[in-house]
Amino acid sequence: MAICLNMTHPDAVKAELYSNKDFRIGFSHAIDRQALIDSVFVGVGSASQAAIAEGDPLYNERLAKQFTEFDLAKANEFLDKAAPNKDADGYRLDSSGRRITIVFEQDQNRLEMVDMMQLMMPMLKAVGIDGQLKLIDRSLWEVRIRQNMDYDATTNRFGGGIGLAALLDPRYFVPYSGNAFYAMGWQIWYNDKTAANAVEPPAQVKEALALYDEMKSTIDDARRVEAFKQILEIAADQFYSIGIKVPNDAYGIVRNDFHNVPERMPNSFGYPTPAPTNPEQYFKA
Repeated sequence: MAICLNMTHPDAVKAELYSNKDFRIGFSHAIDRQALIDSVFVGVGSASQAAIAEGDPLYNERLAKQFTEFDLAKANEFLDKAAPNKDADGYRLDSSGRRITIVFEQDQNRLEMVDMMQLMMPMLKAVGIDGQLKLIDRSLWEVRIRQNMDYDATTNRFGGGIGLAALLDPRYFVPYSGNAFYAMGWQIWYNDKTAANAVEPPAQVKEALALYDEMKSTIDDARRVEAFKQILEIAADQFYSIGIKVPNDAYGIVRNDFHNVPERMPNSFGYPTPAPTNPEQYFKA
């Protein structure tokens, strides 16, 4: 799961807060990832930000592991830099004096993410953030999040975790498409600088977008990989979204009389299972 705070929120005060890297770092340290892994995934998996899978040639350890430690002292240290003032109930205040209330608009069909977010709300309260979970139907989520910039935060599955899949859909590493829920205004700017909702990104993000253009256009494989590695370094610097854990491997059950199914197969949104295994050649005997 990737937690995306809306850094290009139309409310300037919220945009400023969510764009503050210290706030996102403090938020990240406030999450007890192991508790979520134990409760929702029966202990399977390890803490990670949204990153290329370990063992892949593109793996970036800094991007994967930074700020994943559950540490309330560190969480409060960074949050105090971003939002030091609190109200009488202990909730932090933004720069306009309002209680920091973050409404997480969540697709209710993604049950494992719903479970994680429900468990996370008390963790945020412990560091002075008023987190509120709003469960909505997927069709409404598509309208509210993909077609509207007026949301505080949302979550989505982290999918592009290895090899070619990451190159084809680097949504969490560079804001190039409508899947960049952490900064929709930046991706609008990238795709149409004259659009009404376009928000010009900072210089380092522009550099990442230029590298992405180069990555798409070059026929030099080595340069493509090098450009993507640079994009990952910038993603580590920027810390766009907040991850929870390494994605689990999927599994399937095959009958003994069903043949020609390989022991392993790609599991990718961009190269969808089971197509890479040529299912037209499966047979029963």
